Amino acid sequence: MRKKRILGLVLASTFLFGVLAACTPAAPTGQQQPETPPAGQQTVPPPGTDTTSQPSLEAGFQRGIVVLGATETHSVTPAHHGQLVGHWVNVMTHNGLFRVAEYALEPVPDLVESWTAITDSLFEMRLHEGVMFHNGDILTAHDVALSLEYVRRYPYQRGNQSAVESWEVVDDLTILIDTGVANVTFFNQLAHQGNFIFPGALIESGHDFSIDPVGTGPFMFSEWRAGDFVHFEAFENYFDQDRFPRVGYVTWRFVPEGSSRTIALEAGEADYVIDVALPDVERLRSNPGITVMERPGATYSYLVLNPTRAPFDNIHVRHAVDMAMDRDAMLIVSLDGFGVPLSAAVPTFFPGASTEGTRAHDPEGAIALLAEHGLDPATLGFEMIATDEVTRRRAEVVQANVAEIGIPATITMMDAAAMGSQTLDESAWQSAFRGQTATNLPIFTRSMFHSASLETGNRGRHNMQELDDLIDQAFVTFDEAARMAILNEISRIANEHATQLGTNMNIAMRAFNADLRVPELAANGFMYKNMIYWAE
Repeated sequence: MRKKRILGLVLASTFLFGVLAACTPAAPTGQQQPETPPAGQQTVPPPGTDTTSQPSLEAGFQRGIVVLGATETHSVTPAHHGQLVGHWVNVMTHNGLFRVAEYALEPVPDLVESWTAITDSLFEMRLHEGVMFHNGDILTAHDVALSLEYVRRYPYQRGNQSAVESWEVVDDLTILIDTGVANVTFFNQLAHQGNFIFPGALIESGHDFSIDPVGTGPFMFSEWRAGDFVHFEAFENYFDQDRFPRVGYVTWRFVPEGSSRTIALEAGEADYVIDVALPDVERLRSNPGITVMERPGATYSYLVLNPTRAPFDNIHVRHAVDMAMDRDAMLIVSLDGFGVPLSAAVPTFFPGASTEGTRAHDPEGAIALLAEHGLDPATLGFEMIATDEVTRRRAEVVQANVAEIGIPATITMMDAAAMGSQTLDESAWQSAFRGQTATNLPIFTRSMFHSASLETGNRGRHNMQELDDLIDQAFVTFDEAARMAILNEISRIANEHATQLGTNMNIAMRAFNADLRVPELAANGFMYKNMIYWAE
């Protein structure tokens, strides 16, 4: 007998706690949201709150918005990258079978109208009828099958389809997907941008999606001027009337300098700032024409050490650098104190994360540890890669910290895309500042610690059978207490291995024109521009 939706409810309710390069979770210590926001500040309303009547679709599209961000996407095409800002772009132009719900960070149906769990590992997916791609093609199950095959060409996203073993097209609107074994992250993976759906006919024709990313999303790609902006136009045939785009266009501009983003917002040259310059937050809050929205965040920042290169091929050096790092100072200098200092190798935002195996800030202890193992700090110099003003300031604190224990360090600046490529080559770097945004801990651990991810997210070069076995076990363990125990042990091992040194958990923050209504902001920063509209 078929178990309609039953297993999915188990997946969605027992496993909502992992990744992109973030259940309404409890705020980490130090990140409690105020019950009454200060003047000029807006916190995210709970689901179902009617903040302002949305404009009628019959009135046509509203004027567009100009969005400012600090970094540029590597690609406008799902599956071609593993970057958070790229995901934000991709959800404008594409849909997956599922999407991530903003408040609970749980997967909900998107292109899928209904689904049935035939067994614990076999799922029948029924698609919405009449969904149109931007090129006019109508979505069928054949497009889904070809898209699932397409993603396997790209190592960045191959791991995000690890739950999918095989599939079979039943008819034009129905596809069977087999996970082989029960997998508690299956729906999360289907919501990942690496599994977004493309027109099958274009895949078969060899269409270049990197310059023309055709999807079913609420906006159509229009133009990308590298280093300047990417432009999107609202798609008038978008299938989901409840999430239909209200604004007529979105122009996404790339402005690395934080104060320049602030000035542009204040001057009315921009409407919405993603990467808010934290030194300017109080100034923005005091401006009646600007709204600041924030909530506890699930973005994890860290310093990754390359254990295949000296000096970090020695675990005692890794421990000494970890003990020298002053997380409180890093948070103040790089983020004006917005966030939570963190030394763990895992984001403690999620249930199952553990700080066991971490080391306290102890410069004198670090000096003693090096001496105990006969290590001359003057010979342990290393390079740190930073990609923006925030990570540069963070690197400067670490540079000063390790100098106190006698280790020289240098800082190299490069753009995020170059850093991402360079750190895939284990011989080409020693350490780098990175960030990761997760939706649950098991997916995070697979991306960051499993040997199957050595070509993608596993920059710390974790390659331990014990870790692999534990991570694999977490994916098939439905009992919550047992899964928490497994995740705790994974955390402990990663903390002790110390190739991934946490620095802090971020706060999700946005600033925008006070006449804009922004109903959704997830703890992991995920956002859907089609839900933004101008107050009437």
